[in-house]
Amino acid sequence: MTDLTYKIVAYKEIADFNTDDCIDWAIELLENNVETPNLLILAGLSKPANYFETISYLEASLQELALETLKGDQAVISYCYYYIKRISESIEVKNNLSLVCQFCMNHDYEKKVYDFYLLNWAWGDFDYGEAYTDYWNTATKDNIELIVIATAKDWVIKHFETIKIKK
Repeated sequence: MTDLTYKIVAYKEIADFNTDDCIDWAIELLENNVETPNLLILAGLSKPANYFETISYLEASLQELALETLKGDQAVISYCYYYIKRISESIEVKNNLSLVCQFCMNHDYEKKVYDFYLLNWAWGDFDYGEAYTDYWNTATKDNIELIVIATAKDWVIKHFETIKIKK
């Protein structure tokens, strides 16, 4: 499976789920030699995707791959895991941090990712020209990215067992 699988198996719990991710996921799986009839159709859909058509093929693909969708806290952690894992790997750190922060705000300041909300605003203070931030005591303009990456690495380790994708 690919990292996008973490987002995909959480789709039922994410109100603003982007179905274009389903197409990207299907393409990634095909590139990794995972092929099913519905996955082939899903990979061939055009973006922006029609929600109902895409979800229909997604559900059939998940069934063909014997992947279970997640609910509740597991779904929240799995969805965020995708972005936070990318942060921990130093991939588009600021962009992925912003996406987790937005998710946190859109989901009533979700406690499981609240540190990333604080770190995003701390980084924003430094971008605005502030020398100090109240959002994260030990952060400075020089170390904010390293703190974000280290926090992401710790979060990934802490939550990895929680969201193992079940077949």
